[in-house]
Amino acid sequence: MPFRHFLLVLFSLCLLAGCQKAEEQQRLIMPDLVVAVAPFTQPTQTAELLSGFIPEDQKRISDQTLKSLDALFREKLHPNLHPYVFLSDADISGDMAKDERGRRNALVTWAERARKAGADMIIVPQVITMQERVGGKAGVVSAAAVNEDFYLIDARNPVTLVMRCHFAEEQKPLASDITKIGTFFKRGGSWVTAQELAAEGMDKAVEAFGL
Repeated sequence: MPFRHFLLVLFSLCLLAGCQKAEEQQRLIMPDLVVAVAPFTQPTQTAELLSGFIPEDQKRISDQTLKSLDALFREKLHPNLHPYVFLSDADISGDMAKDERGRRNALVTWAERARKAGADMIIVPQVITMQERVGGKAGVVSAAAVNEDFYLIDARNPVTLVMRCHFAEEQKPLASDITKIGTFFKRGGSWVTAQELAAEGMDKAVEAFGL
């Protein structure tokens, strides 16, 4: 096969894969479904987790930082794609719901909160740990690090965890991992803040969920 024909076939396969991925994302959240968006929370107890675990050395994240993440995530969502309902801290306050066995259950809790808001689905962003950068763009004493999860839950019966998008990243010097060269240049060749790092996780979730 001539090389240019090979490139044409390769391009066609990539285009087809991209189309299939777009179709899959559209099926995750149909356009007519109402989607609730929960504010960022930091689980501190195992019962509050939808997956994963809480590290022993977990440090509390300030309410101000969580609110900043809420505002940033909201800006990344496209209101023309889905009718969103943004929940407040008051909307998610109160005791956790219990499952059929009487145990506190995070999945059931978030589904109930979505239905109470008149939503069919809910996006739940959780940040487990967040380490601020110590230093500046040119150099750091310690780099920013983020461990966050985004969950897409179908609140209709049967309640279903549709997808989890996990993002755990600690910025490293380029010399320690040359495979990150693309990310290095995307970040402008500088050391980013923890919020900027968290925003990368948001972008990943927006793409994965088709938001």
